[in-house]
Amino acid sequence: MAEGTQSFDRAVGLLDIVSRNNREGVAFADLLTSAGLTRPTARRLLMALVKHGFVEQDAASKRYFLGPKVYDLALLVLPSFDFREIYQPSLTRLVEDTGDTVFLNRVVSDDMVCIARESGSFPVKAFILDLGVQRPIGLGASGIAVLAAMDPADAEAILVRNQARVAALGGDVQATAEVVAASRERGYVSRDVPGLGTRTIAMALHDSTGKPFASLSVSTIRDRMQGEHLEVVVTAMGEEVARIREKLSRLRPQHTG
Repeated sequence: MAEGTQSFDRAVGLLDIVSRNNREGVAFADLLTSAGLTRPTARRLLMALVKHGFVEQDAASKRYFLGPKVYDLALLVLPSFDFREIYQPSLTRLVEDTGDTVFLNRVVSDDMVCIARESGSFPVKAFILDLGVQRPIGLGASGIAVLAAMDPADAEAILVRNQARVAALGGDVQATAEVVAASRERGYVSRDVPGLGTRTIAMALHDSTGKPFASLSVSTIRDRMQGEHLEVVVTAMGEEVARIREKLSRLRPQHTG
């Protein structure tokens, strides 16, 4: 039983690596390095994933991508997890209330993926993320908001796993951990990007079980995101986070007894 569980865990690990690199695909050598498996073990598990359609190999580049089975399964869960109709009204209200740029990022494994972006009326736009951008949790306000909403031990485990990837992108997980602690006390994340002169405020979104699975964030120039305007943003975000949580609870209510 233990051996079977270990094989499953390793296969899921390979699938996670492929998913994080799905835009460009991932070479077998890079899979080996990231997974830390022997070549025969990685090859055996990868071929099983290919056989069942979870992974496919491009014939020309020989790189691996997510396979059609992932899409098939996604279609089955879309009624529960594709929550565009739930979050879109909140994004629209935030844009109208703040005039700033609003983002929604969703947790995918140990990463955050930008799945929505709306821009407000303020003439200076803070397009700090493009749609579809995937970054390791721990790099950016959206991921920090999710970490701050987690059990501290779970948050620390993610930072340990993402340490090398965050560092490769110019981040520092120790500094991130300090921001996470401050954000827990404050109730929201405030994150500056000095090179762009922007400030982002972020809050986690929770599902009906209380698990953080996404985050809302509002970005604008740093000089604007302070004082009265900051209060407006924090209040509006808190209201929309509560609205989304309530909608998700109605969609999938918890059962007791």
